[in-house]
Amino acid sequence: MLKLPKSLRGELKEPLGELHKSIDLIKDPLKKQLSEDKLIISIGDVTSRNLVEMQMHPQICIIDNLIEREPVQNNLDHTDNIVYVNNPAGYLTEELDEAIDNALNNASSDNRIIIIVDGEEDLAVLPCVLKAPSDTLILYGQPKEGVVMLKVDEAFDKVENFYKQLINE
Repeated sequence: MLKLPKSLRGELKEPLGELHKSIDLIKDPLKKQLSEDKLIISIGDVTSRNLVEMQMHPQICIIDNLIEREPVQNNLDHTDNIVYVNNPAGYLTEELDEAIDNALNNASSDNRIIIIVDGEEDLAVLPCVLKAPSDTLILYGQPKEGVVMLKVDEAFDKVENFYKQLINE
């Protein structure tokens, strides 16, 4: 299990990609990504729900059924392929890491996967960036600001540096 050190918390609150006020503003690159059958990963309940409601179904959704620490009931019904994992806040567990590996190996436009985290999914972006194909788009919410669209190939080096600073417990 890897733990986020306090020294990285501030840095990881900054967007790792392009911040957009609304997911509506990035429909075109998302449509292009889906039309080319390239991978889209959504992390977070609001981002995932918004994409599904717009019929732009990510191949992988990672959620925790919480919005700003408040419980919500997500009705993501675009797949029955659901994996449940435990991952406490501020950590990356082997269980979440393995679920991400399995999803990356098996997800497609015909085989969408939802990973539901008991705990917190915020750090899932790190292994997703390091393990996903370089042409993958990752979307995640930036609380009270909008949605971040992250291109794996553009964030890899920065994320790899963050990952090396996680504490092994």
